[in-house]
Amino acid sequence: MAARANFSMTRPPELAAESGGVFDPASDSIDLSALFGLLRRQWLLIILTTALFLGAGFAYSYLADKIYQATTRVLLDPRDKQLVGPEVVRPTQGVDLSWIETQVDLVTASGTLRKVVERENLIDDPEFGGTGNPSDMDAVLTSLARHVRAERGAQTYVIDIIVSSTSPEKAARLSIAVAEAFMASLTEAKQNAARQANLLIARQIDDLKAKAREAEDRVEAYRKENGVVQVDGRPVDEQTLKQLNEANVTARLKADEASSRLAKLDAIARTTGGDLASALSSIDSPVLGRLKVEYAMALREQAELQQTLGDRHPRMQAIGADIARSRSLITQELNTLVARARVDADLAKSQVASSAAALAAATRKVNETSDASVALRDLEGEAAIRRDVYRAFVARAQETGLQENLQVSDARIISPAQVPLYPSSPRKKIILGLAGIGGLGVGLALALYRGRMRPARPVVREPLPVVEDPVPPPAEPVPAAAVASESPDVLAEIGVPGSLASGDALTEEAAGELLGGVAVDSRPAFQALAEALTRPGDTEGPAVHVLFGTAASGAIAAVAYGLARVMAEQSVETLLIDANSGTVTTGSSLIGRDVHGILDVDFNHAQADAIGSRLEDTSIVLLPAASARLRHEIGFHGDRLVETIRDVADGFERVVVDLGPSCPPALFNALIGIADDVVMVVDAQEADSPEIRAMFTDLRHLVPELRGMVATRATTIVVETPPATATA
Repeated sequence: MAARANFSMTRPPELAAESGGVFDPASDSIDLSALFGLLRRQWLLIILTTALFLGAGFAYSYLADKIYQATTRVLLDPRDKQLVGPEVVRPTQGVDLSWIETQVDLVTASGTLRKVVERENLIDDPEFGGTGNPSDMDAVLTSLARHVRAERGAQTYVIDIIVSSTSPEKAARLSIAVAEAFMASLTEAKQNAARQANLLIARQIDDLKAKAREAEDRVEAYRKENGVVQVDGRPVDEQTLKQLNEANVTARLKADEASSRLAKLDAIARTTGGDLASALSSIDSPVLGRLKVEYAMALREQAELQQTLGDRHPRMQAIGADIARSRSLITQELNTLVARARVDADLAKSQVASSAAALAAATRKVNETSDASVALRDLEGEAAIRRDVYRAFVARAQETGLQENLQVSDARIISPAQVPLYPSSPRKKIILGLAGIGGLGVGLALALYRGRMRPARPVVREPLPVVEDPVPPPAEPVPAAAVASESPDVLAEIGVPGSLASGDALTEEAAGELLGGVAVDSRPAFQALAEALTRPGDTEGPAVHVLFGTAASGAIAAVAYGLARVMAEQSVETLLIDANSGTVTTGSSLIGRDVHGILDVDFNHAQADAIGSRLEDTSIVLLPAASARLRHEIGFHGDRLVETIRDVADGFERVVVDLGPSCPPALFNALIGIADDVVMVVDAQEADSPEIRAMFTDLRHLVPELRGMVATRATTIVVETPPATATA
């Protein structure tokens, strides 16, 4: 196997900062010890600048007008207040937040502030621009508005009315005056609403009164025209019909009752024997009652004497005569009652007949006037409606008239302003603190600027020693990294073995050795390429570099691996993503074809923390996009790759993405969305061809991140250096 070619590089003479200088023009590093030494030498400038700023701040805080602030706290009470009624304050279900914000804005409204100006005579106050001229009212209002601020506490009904003034007493007085003017404005708003409602109602009352009177007149005219007479609002005919109907019913009831009494008395009068006392018990008559008692006493005495005396005894005969006389009197009274009941029955029948005749006549008359009554009721209904509306408006007018003078404000002062003891502006501590910080910063900047401007002297550095490989080179060596093309679009020209440049299929071990050899032999070219790309400090997050092109997959993989090796120097964490779907890729060459990748997490249920391998003795993490059997799916899942890069980006400073040749447009479009640099890898023999130039020109218009091309030239180098091995 031929020996690997060796290269050495010496640094040309360059300028360096003088001894003790801070900045080295040959690098971007800063010598902290020299920096602190420079600041120590410029300590007087820094102290003077800081003292100057502090003096200016102190002078401002001492000479500036002192502003005092006073705060009055006002509580908004949105509950409905009724001074007339059982409940003086009615609870509310909820208050719209916009209502509260509106009240806050009303505090600084011109109407509220105008009351304050008039009450406190601010038209003559020079602090608010007043000169005593009434024409200065607008200017005074504008000035007062700048001195008044209203703030609402978080999720509360409390408003803080803050007024600033050069006088602490005036600030407190004006704060209370603004609060009182605000409450007066709320009360006036309610009074104006009640007054306006009263005026609107009063305008309608006269019209409603005229319409009600007109309806009443139509009713009366209709009554006179149709002869309808009413008493207590009802027609006389209908009242008469009702009374006659009631009289007829009463007469029928009396006739039935008289007939029943007559029948009962007649049946008792026909009774000649039997128990006369029990028959008379159902008759209500005082005479019969007395006779019935005498008859019963005579019968009882007869029964008592009959046990001791005979029937012929004089006393028995006398008692028999008394019993006969009592029965005769009872019979006479019964006959009298029967005659009287017969007279009552006949009289009741005659009353029934007369009331029935009168009822029939009244019914006929009501039926004759029924049409007129229907129309009359319609007119009466209309008149009643208009009369009720008129009365309701009159009552509402009286109510609104009373409400105008019975309004209560929806706000009240819960904490009046107190005279402030200390000014709110200027704040001496803050001013002096800011002045000190500003003075220190300006002093440091001036010191650094003066140190930057100090003259530099040239220092010639010795060239780096050349270490030759003890194995002699071949007779006709071909350099692995040649001089870049003259085209300004070619960033670097990299020499790669012909087996990689031609796209031949290689074993994993052979491909890995070739990739490692290209990274070592072409290190200067890769360094120049890295310098031409975006640095991590120039972008947010890691710098993302995307490689694609028309070269063979092995050539693009060699460029991606070599660039990642250079970027990972000095322990810079670098992520190398293998999205190359060609025959030779960094993933298959360095860690194997069957190692799981990003897509295997979704399709093969691989563990997310098991993908990716850190290459041994480097700070490179190699993350395949997919294993060998899922490589064909990479072009359809560009968004998944982008999501993964964003998820793991915080742990890396650089990200190199190898898209390989013939990259699908969807994958390319997804990756350039997060790319800081896009590099096109082409074969050196085709770099200047019209087709490649046209393709590059078109892509540069579409992709602003396209930095240039890398030309790969086939070499005959045989690499012996083994590649870096990976640890999972």
